[in-house]
Amino acid sequence: MLKRVVATGAGLVLACAAVAACGTRSADDAALNDSGTSVTVPGSLPPSPSASTGPGTGVGTGAGAGTSVQKLGAAMYTTTTTPATKPPGATTESGTSSNPAGWGNPVAVENFDGPLSGTWGRYDAPNSDPPRSEDQVTVSGGMMHLTGSVSSKLGKDVGAGVSYNKNLKYGRWEVRFRVDAGAGYGPVILLWPKNNEDWPTYGEIDFMEMGDPTRQEYGAYIHHGSDNNQIGKENIKGDFTQWHTVAVDWLPDRVTYYLDGKKIWNVTAGMLKTGLPTESVMHLGIQLDQGCDEYMGCRNSQTPAKVVMDVDWVKVYQAP
Repeated sequence: MLKRVVATGAGLVLACAAVAACGTRSADDAALNDSGTSVTVPGSLPPSPSASTGPGTGVGTGAGAGTSVQKLGAAMYTTTTTPATKPPGATTESGTSSNPAGWGNPVAVENFDGPLSGTWGRYDAPNSDPPRSEDQVTVSGGMMHLTGSVSSKLGKDVGAGVSYNKNLKYGRWEVRFRVDAGAGYGPVILLWPKNNEDWPTYGEIDFMEMGDPTRQEYGAYIHHGSDNNQIGKENIKGDFTQWHTVAVDWLPDRVTYYLDGKKIWNVTAGMLKTGLPTESVMHLGIQLDQGCDEYMGCRNSQTPAKVVMDVDWVKVYQAP
């Protein structure tokens, strides 16, 4: 498994190294839900960023329509894809920011109307586990696209990931996204400490982690402490092949999770043996991780040639 070493500034350069997996969840791992009972967190989906060649500078083609053929091993997959369209400026709760009163104006907004800003870093570690390539991150149509596919360039199945390197001590993060169905890829939206060496002691906050290949449910988790203590809430329902907004408030006394403007879970310090993460600044990570395990399944004949996670916008708020 991989970790990301510290990097600062717009000229972001990241490297990877083998360590105990960040966020690895085996069948024997357990978390606590909000009622204090034990729940099994299945599978293995390491959300740790791996490496980056710096911020994205180009506008990609996105998930273009058409028929594509990909070969993986002895299997051939022919899939007709239809690109996602940017959602309209909806006024429904699922289409708008879920920002409650008290947070003020966002300190950062990314609408993806042009090339990725210098605050973004793209992961590029195709030989790591999970493998990610910078080529799998593109921008078009007012959206950022993270694509999982068999790369013709690399000759292997890879995923994608980005970090938004605006580190804050407490705040609120909102992400408007959708993701294609397809086994063998797991989307994750999380907060990660500035320095990899600080994980898991300084914590990790996953506000959307999805192994379900049909994209009908996800889980939310917190990791904290040198022993990687965890608490989680699972089976958060919705059709996530359609547009939804997830958000998290991170404050010294609580971590609160939202889906489409509705509070779905609140975690206080007393619910986790080590308390809440408070030691380090954190930043946003968005990933579509490739894998083959009991958590996300394995690529099969029903998996599209390209599985795409589309991001419409990102908003970041400083804690009041």
